[in-house]
Amino acid sequence: MAQDALAHTAAITGATSGIGLAIARALVADGCTTLIIGGRRGELLAERARELHAAGAATVETVVGDLADEATANRFEHLIDQYDVDLLCNNAGFGVGGSVGADAKTDRLVQMIDVHASVPLRLCAAAMRGMRQRRRGIIINVGSLAGRLAVPGAATYVATKAFTERLSESLAVEAAAFGIVVQALTPGFVKTDFHRDVTDDRSHQRDAGLVRWLTAEHVAAASLKAAREARARLIQGRTVPMRRHTVVVPGWTYRLLSAVSNAAPRSLQYRAVARRPFPTSASATDAPR
Repeated sequence: MAQDALAHTAAITGATSGIGLAIARALVADGCTTLIIGGRRGELLAERARELHAAGAATVETVVGDLADEATANRFEHLIDQYDVDLLCNNAGFGVGGSVGADAKTDRLVQMIDVHASVPLRLCAAAMRGMRQRRRGIIINVGSLAGRLAVPGAATYVATKAFTERLSESLAVEAAAFGIVVQALTPGFVKTDFHRDVTDDRSHQRDAGLVRWLTAEHVAAASLKAAREARARLIQGRTVPMRRHTVVVPGWTYRLLSAVSNAAPRSLQYRAVARRPFPTSASATDAPR
C-alpha cells in the first residue's frame, strides 16, 4: 500500500456502478489492497470484483443483496468487523416517486428508510468501533442536495437524505477526537444508473442553466480530496472539522445553487417546487447509484 493512501481496507455499499464504483476504483489506484463491495446485481458485482482485483486489490469480498434484507446488512456488518475497515462508504440507495398515502407504496418507502438511514447508521457504528480503537478512519455517507429541499412526490427520499447530512455532521464533530473523518457527500445530478429507469425530464441528463450533470468520477475525486484534507487536519491535531470537508458539494454550480437555496425564504422554495410536476410511482427508479 502506498504510504499516504487513504485506506488499505475499504467497504463500499452500492458499488456495482456510479459513485460507489468510482470511489472503489479511485481507492485501488491510490493503494487500497482490500475491498468489500456490495450491490444487488450479482453478475455485475462479480465482474467489478474481477476488475478491481486486476487493478491491484489483493482481496475483494462481495456482498450480493438488498440492504433492506436483514441477512445482507448483517453480512456487511460482519465483514466490516472482520477486516477492520479503515474507510466505509455508505452509497447504496434508490428512489421511489409518489405521494404518501396515495400512489407511493408504503412498504417500499419503509425499505428506503432502512437502506438510506437505518443500515448506514448500523454500518457506521460497526466501522467506528474499530476506528476508535485504532484512532484513525474515514466514513463517507452519500446524501444529496435534494435533502435540503421540500420535494412533493419524493418526501421520504429527501427526508432520508436530510438525515444523512445531519448524522454525518454530528458524527464528524463527535469522532474527530478519535482521528476519524466523517463526510456527507451531497451531490446534485450525477450521471449514474440511479436515473436509468426514470421517464420524466430528469432522465435526459442534459445540462440546463446552472444545473450540470456531473460524472461519478468527478464526484468521487471531490469526496476523496476533501477526506484527505480532513485527515491531514486531524494528523496536525486540529479536532474541530471544517464544514467544507464535512459537507462536500461537488461542482461550483451546485455550491452556488446551495448557497442561494439556503438564503431564499422557505415560502419561495415551496412555490418553486409546487410548480413542477410531482414524481409518481410510474416515473421512479429503484436502480442503485
